[in-house]
Amino acid sequence: MKRARVTEELAYGGALDRLTGSDKPAPAPPKREPPVPPKTARIKLSVFVGREEDAYLEDLASTAKFSGGKKLSKTKLVEAMVRAFRKSTLDVRGVRTEEELLKRVIAQLRQ
Repeated sequence: MKRARVTEELAYGGALDRLTGSDKPAPAPPKREPPVPPKTARIKLSVFVGREEDAYLEDLASTAKFSGGKKLSKTKLVEAMVRAFRKSTLDVRGVRTEEELLKRVIAQLRQ
């Protein structure tokens, strides 16, 4: 492992030059990157899915990667699905069972 070498020039050069007015030009200040806009507030949500649904999400994620894209996380896939359904006109009024909900979702996707 290499050891760091600290010389007198490295330790005191810059500060001493600034105090005594050395002939060397002052180094340029580091460039600041533009501030990153804050992301929208996020809420952590645990979602329980069966093995088949998990395998499907994994398959989608891998397909994106092996077709020239980037592997998508299952979280990003679920988030995109929620966003898509927000823009749809899915009617869940009066739904009583998971099966009924699934039928409505499939019907919505076919439109």
